[in-house]
Amino acid sequence: MLGIKKSVTQLVFSLPDNWIATITRTKNQEDTNALDPRCAMACNIARFLPKMEQMSPEKARKHFREQMKLFEEKEFPIAHIEDKLIPTPSASFIPIRVYNANPQKRNLPTILFFHGGGLTIGNLDTHDSFCRKLSHYTKSIVIAVDYRLAPEHPYPAAHEDAWLAYQYVRNSAYIFGGSPKAIAVCGDSAGALLATALCLRAKKNNVQAPIYQALLYPMLDTSKESETYELFGENYILTKTLMRWFIQNYLPQTKDRSLIQNSPVLADTKELKGLPPTYIGIAGFDPLREEGETYAKHLQTAGVKVEERYFPSLVHGYIQLSGLIPKAKEAEEDLFQSLLRFFSQIKI
Repeated sequence: MLGIKKSVTQLVFSLPDNWIATITRTKNQEDTNALDPRCAMACNIARFLPKMEQMSPEKARKHFREQMKLFEEKEFPIAHIEDKLIPTPSASFIPIRVYNANPQKRNLPTILFFHGGGLTIGNLDTHDSFCRKLSHYTKSIVIAVDYRLAPEHPYPAAHEDAWLAYQYVRNSAYIFGGSPKAIAVCGDSAGALLATALCLRAKKNNVQAPIYQALLYPMLDTSKESETYELFGENYILTKTLMRWFIQNYLPQTKDRSLIQNSPVLADTKELKGLPPTYIGIAGFDPLREEGETYAKHLQTAGVKVEERYFPSLVHGYIQLSGLIPKAKEAEEDLFQSLLRFFSQIKI
């Protein structure tokens, strides 16, 4: 059944732009350009899918993984992939997946990647295709972290796993062929929250911080809902009710939602000063859009070099739509080029 659904999805998305635009009947929004017709098609498909916030977490995770398979590209070949387990002080393990498109080389830059999914859904497989491409096009080692998920593991579980994974990679980069002096972090949505919270923690603890952070349509304010929650909180794949479910799952204690590590937009200039150069990818039709825009401004005020990239016709989660939506692929390639430029300018 999944194979049939995937074939139908790919057939629909192969239709000419003008046909898809006619089918979806996209409308201009007051403060953005028109929604990309193929994004509109994805949104239309999503409206007919069961609502994850009405499921148990286990069923929601299964549904999300099956949903992502509908939009998957053909498997991107890569020279080396390896699953490993990171030991922790509590005698448990954090699963990671190592991607290396150039295993014959040494002293490569390393990207620690944290997947999105509201800290509730998502895993190594839902972002496998993206991580393969990330390693290939940035000529780096990518290490994806399968952190613990809520509500079984609420705050601070995911943050702690992200921090432990970073310490492990710093101490073991050479084993993978990487350089401990060239570790970047990257994440999409809730994964972006973990990435920048890690940078904030490193700064606060006087630990060597990542050299770069790449944040894609980031979740950066769990303390309140911005205006774009109202503008784009319905009918654009990520909804405000789903976001509320995610936040309730990971942060059941309301007081924790205003902590800097959970709402980095609340950090003051002093706390942000000295953070690494930052790439922020922002989608036009995203309830989290304002959070990314606000954080970019705050970082710039603190003197952080920020590359803010705005994709007005795209929706939240665009990296997972890049196989079927050309505009999403362009946005994905923009990230790769930014990382590649940065890595080419540093001495490792």
